[in-house]
Amino acid sequence: MVLAEQTLVGLRLRGQQVQAAITVFADEARRRSMADLGAVDSRALLTVLYDLPVDVPVRLSSLGTYALRALRAAPLGIVDLDDSQGTAVRRLVPATRVELILVHGPDGIPPREWDPAVRDASQFAPFCARGVVVWQPEQEGQVSPPDPDLDLLLLKARFYGVGVATQSPRGLRWFLEPAPYRPQRHSSAQWLFHEQAWRQLGPDWS
Repeated sequence: MVLAEQTLVGLRLRGQQVQAAITVFADEARRRSMADLGAVDSRALLTVLYDLPVDVPVRLSSLGTYALRALRAAPLGIVDLDDSQGTAVRRLVPATRVELILVHGPDGIPPREWDPAVRDASQFAPFCARGVVVWQPEQEGQVSPPDPDLDLLLLKARFYGVGVATQSPRGLRWFLEPAPYRPQRHSSAQWLFHEQAWRQLGPDWS
């Protein structure tokens, strides 16, 4: 599998500079733009919103004091509060989803840094698929035979579900594809992760 370089964007997530493959949900991105609403990266607010259905009125009387306080303080475009009817309607949904994170160096990660790179990539397991881009020398435009340490790297990476790729003239070529992302549960922390990505992409992303 070859992944074209232009499908990736640079982001800083969880304290790391990474490359990411992103899906943007155009309807929500457009709705937020019209409401002059950017990323919502308050975990406290997202935790409250996560428990509310989308576009379905919820009785204010069913919400706790903490949830009501968070909703009343929320910017416009996130939730519609109707005190006359005693209802709250959540409008906010994710604007983007991070599909894949790549730990990447300027020319690929050198062998001495392969192990920490796999560990760095592993921290993204709760949020998306992940991989590392390693450096491999080329001869006459072709990737040279694998490094003797590459088999060990692939063994470790497979254990953690981390893909391993190298740079090629056409993009990224995988030695080992990332394990499919199958979250064991969904949470507001995952939503927060995608909002942090959206903040960096900005409303004009397309």
